[in-house]
Amino acid sequence: MASPLDSATPQIDSLSIRDGLDGLTPSRIMTLYRRAPLLRPVRNPKKVWSMFENASLVLTAWNDGDLVGIARVLTDGVLYSYLCDLAVEPDVQRLGVGKTLISEILERCEGTELLLRDSDISAGYYEYLGFNRVDNAWVMSG
Repeated sequence: MASPLDSATPQIDSLSIRDGLDGLTPSRIMTLYRRAPLLRPVRNPKKVWSMFENASLVLTAWNDGDLVGIARVLTDGVLYSYLCDLAVEPDVQRLGVGKTLISEILERCEGTELLLRDSDISAGYYEYLGFNRVDNAWVMSG
């Protein structure tokens, strides 16, 4: 069965994907997280910036100079990649921005298993993209 990542979705004509922190500021990230909405504690700009500086991979999506999507990944490059965050501006959701970011992650982290945590808000989206829910995970807050 083909993945929705392979199927056609309406696209933004001028979407560009950047690798790294170029063009980002803590304020831009925090605004996008609040608007998406991505349920993350983003009240402290220094902590937000540190989250991104310490990520293995940061991809951003831009439309005519505006930040419209962001993805943050931690990976060992061999077995596992963890998609920490995927946020897309509400105005461009359902236009292929998230799907494009995930496709880029899969390409750059090829050969690893991509894991993520989601909320009830986004569970259907990841299932639609072909992700499988797993029951064998545990979490401990530090």
